[in-house]
Amino acid sequence: LGHVGVALVLFESGTHFDFQQLRAVRTRAGALALFGSALPFGAGVGLSFAFGCTMIEALLAGAALVPTSVGLALRMLYDARSLSSPFGQAIVTAASLDDMLSLILLTAFFSSMPPVTAMSFLPIILGVVFLVAAAVAAAYLWPRVIAFILSKVDERRPDAEVTTHQEVLFALMIVVLLVYAQIAHLCGTHLWGCFLAGMSFARHRDAHYVWVRQTKRFTCWMIRLFFACTVASAVQVESFISVTSVWQGLVMGIGPCILMKVVSALFMGEARWVVGWAMVGRGELAFLIAQAAATSGAMSADVFSVVIWALLWANIVAPFAFRFVLLRYLRRKEAGEDDAAARNVEEEVTEVCSPAVTRGLSSSLPDFDEAGPTSSRLADQKRLARLELVNKCLRQRIEEFESGGAIKRRLGDVLGLRPPRRRGDGFQ
Repeated sequence: LGHVGVALVLFESGTHFDFQQLRAVRTRAGALALFGSALPFGAGVGLSFAFGCTMIEALLAGAALVPTSVGLALRMLYDARSLSSPFGQAIVTAASLDDMLSLILLTAFFSSMPPVTAMSFLPIILGVVFLVAAAVAAAYLWPRVIAFILSKVDERRPDAEVTTHQEVLFALMIVVLLVYAQIAHLCGTHLWGCFLAGMSFARHRDAHYVWVRQTKRFTCWMIRLFFACTVASAVQVESFISVTSVWQGLVMGIGPCILMKVVSALFMGEARWVVGWAMVGRGELAFLIAQAAATSGAMSADVFSVVIWALLWANIVAPFAFRFVLLRYLRRKEAGEDDAAARNVEEEVTEVCSPAVTRGLSSSLPDFDEAGPTSSRLADQKRLARLELVNKCLRQRIEEFESGGAIKRRLGDVLGLRPPRRRGDGFQ
């Protein structure tokens, strides 16, 4: 039952795949997924060797550290209203690619388990072919097929809470999920079939809404069963609470599991820390890889406990660190935009007011750079007259603004202007 919940979550993750954003951020998202997979995997394998693990255990431990939780990243970005930002879309795309790479690694490892024959690598080859074909079909074929099927169905309840088209769409989702999962199972694991099935509906505007509406409660309970039964039942308590497992899990969590994900985003520009910490969270797929390795006998109980501790540390730290760096980044970005807007308005106002100021000064007062000795009192009078004239022009210019209260407040802070309050005026 726990695996059913993981399959449903992977399908939902596939519906979040944005092909348009992939074209826009493909280079950065691809590089982020590559580094975000290679660095934790390499560091995890190396540290596992240092802890005395066998080669198979080290490879599987490194593979369990690769996946990024798409759901956790989506939730954190949605709460911060940054999901549609460029770095938000790069995070979601890279997290999806991370999951695909993790599934390929999982299939490759279990295909190479002894005894190894010429046919051992046939499932992974067929799986990659199926992956490419399903991805192309999701981008170009399935949108047309879905539109054609729905066009043949009469909408009998257009105003209902669940329309006829939505019912047909959900039934089609279930069929594609079962078919793709069976094909992927023959190629090694059903998991990437579930993800590809969700991708097939990613370009339909109602797909995610329909799926979540119909499966949300069921999926939540199945995921609880997955963690409480599937993962927790595979943990040996004596090994999990041992001092060695705790400190090794802490080191594994801080190094390969957290820092390597953060470092993998250093090329992402100003938002590098936001992107890096968003990639730290681990979801069901990471625990599933570790659990599958432990139940198959390829990973000992001690190594499994270390990996579980590392994943737990990452999930504990990631939400708090991500929220902190995101809020700091947004504050800095907002302050920079306000400064830039204030400078632009100040330059524009100066350009508009300068002719009037020049005319006013030339008719009544000498310019400041006029030659000849002047007293301190006369200089103060000149400066006061100039400032009063500039002040008048700036007030007239500010009154022309009908919106942009933040810019007006910033302009007032810069120039020391405080116009009187008027009813309906946005300037406070």
